[in-house]
Amino acid sequence: MIYLDNASTSFPKAPGVSQAVCDYLDNIGANAGRSSHRLAREASRIIFETREKLAEFLGINDSSRLIFTANATEALNNVIFGLVNPGDTVLTSSLEHNSVMRPLRYLEKEQNINILQFTCNQDSTINLSDFKRKLAFKPDHVITTACSNVSGVILPLERMAPLIRSIDSSFIVDGSQLTGMYPVNVGQLDPDAFCFPGHKGLLGPTGTGGFYIREGLDLNPIKYGGTGSRSNQEIQPAFLPDRFESGTPNIAGLAGLGKALEFLSGIGIKKIRDHKIEIIDMFQKELDQLGEYKILGPKKLEDQIGIISVISDKISITKITQELDENNIAVRMGMHCAPSAHKTLGTFSQGGTVRFSPGFFTTEADIKVAIGILRKLIR
Repeated sequence: MIYLDNASTSFPKAPGVSQAVCDYLDNIGANAGRSSHRLAREASRIIFETREKLAEFLGINDSSRLIFTANATEALNNVIFGLVNPGDTVLTSSLEHNSVMRPLRYLEKEQNINILQFTCNQDSTINLSDFKRKLAFKPDHVITTACSNVSGVILPLERMAPLIRSIDSSFIVDGSQLTGMYPVNVGQLDPDAFCFPGHKGLLGPTGTGGFYIREGLDLNPIKYGGTGSRSNQEIQPAFLPDRFESGTPNIAGLAGLGKALEFLSGIGIKKIRDHKIEIIDMFQKELDQLGEYKILGPKKLEDQIGIISVISDKISITKITQELDENNIAVRMGMHCAPSAHKTLGTFSQGGTVRFSPGFFTTEADIKVAIGILRKLIR
C-alpha cells in the first residue's frame, strides 16, 4: 500500500513506536499516579518524560502547561468550552475544521455567542486586510487553524499574533496539521492556547494529543474526576496538569508518542520540512504536466504544508479515489470535515476534492506510481 493519507493520521509511525506501546502493555501495565509500587512509578515516568520531550520539541519552558488529551478535537473542546463565555464574540477563519466550527456553532445556538469569519482568497491564502477589518470589532477570542487540512496553506501566525495582542483578545491555535511538519516555537509565538494531535505529524499513536495554555489563562475544566492527586479532597485540583487530566490516561499511547518524539528530535524538523517540500514540488510539477487535474490551494511551496487537493472537470472525485484504492494507493476524498474550507475553495457544491497528503516516509517512487494511475485515468 502506498499511503498518501497522512493528513488523517500518519503511517507508518516512527521507528520504535509500536515497540514502546507493547513494552508498556506487556511489561508495565499499571496506572500512573494511583499507587506507589514500582510499576505505577514506571507508568508515571513514561508520562512525565513524554511531557518533557514534547515541551522541548515545541519550545515550551514549563512542561506542566502541556495537557494530554485523546486527540486535537478533545483539546479544542477543552479550550473552547473552557474559555468562551455566553455572549462572547469569536473571530475565526473561513478554513476551519469542524473540530473548531461545531463547538462554536453549538455555543452560537445555546449561549448566544457571535461568530465572525475572516475571509481567505480562493487559493486559500489569508486575506490580511479582511482579517484586520474583522479585528476592528474587537472580538473576545480569535480561534484559527495554523494551516488548512484541505489546501495545505500555512497561515502567517507570526504576523497575526501581534495584531491580536493589540486588541487584548485571546489567541487560540489549532495546530493539527502543523505540529511535527513545520518549525513552530510555541513559546515564542505565545498564544493563549495551542492544540495538537499526537498521531499526525508527531508520528505517534492514535488516541494521543493535547494542548498548551499560557501562564495566567483562566480556563475552566470540562471534565472532573480522579487525578491521583489530592485524593482526600472532593474538589478538582487547581494546579497543572492535574486540573485538566482527570481519569486514567492513554499511557500506552503516550509511551509510543515519547518514542516518536525521540525520532523527530533526532532527525530535526528541517529535514522533515525539506523532504515534504521536495515531494510536493515533484508532485505539483507532475500533475501540471498531465493537464487534467486542477490543484487547489497555494502554488508557492513556502505557503504549503504538504497537502495537495485536486479536482477534475471530466473525472469524478469518486472515480479518482476508487481507481487509486484499487491500485493500493490510499488517499481521502470528500469534505475532509471542513465544509467552510471547501466553500472558500469553490469545491463545496461538487462534494469536495481528492486529497493527497504524503508523509516523511513517502518516496519519489510512490509519487510516480500515483501519477501513473492518474495518467491512466485520463486515457
